[in-house]
Amino acid sequence: MSDRIESIQKLLAAEPADVFLQYSLAMEYVAAEQVENALAAFEQCRQIDPAYLPAYVEAGKCARAAGQADDAKTLFQRALELAESAGDTHVAANVRQQLQTLG
Repeated sequence: MSDRIESIQKLLAAEPADVFLQYSLAMEYVAAEQVENALAAFEQCRQIDPAYLPAYVEAGKCARAAGQADDAKTLFQRALELAESAGDTHVAANVRQQLQTLG
C-alpha cells in the first residue's frame, strides 16, 4: 500500500466524515489501479455527502474502466442531475460526453 494511501487512512481515522479526505483516498486508489477499493471509497463519499458531485463523476469513470457499464451509467446520470440542479454547465456537458461513450 502506498504511503499516501496510508497517510489518508490515518487522517480519515480521526475525521471519518470528511468527504474530501474520503474522495482523496478514492483518487489514490484509482491512481494505484485498485478499482474495487476506489469504488468502495467513492461509495463512502456518497454516503457522507449524497450531493458531492465529483464522487459521482469519478466513480462513473472508474466503473466504466472496470467494465461495469450499467453502474457507470447510473453514476453519470446522477452526476448529470446534480450538475444541472447546481447550474454547473461545464460539468453537465462533460458528464453528457461520458454518457455518450457508454451508448
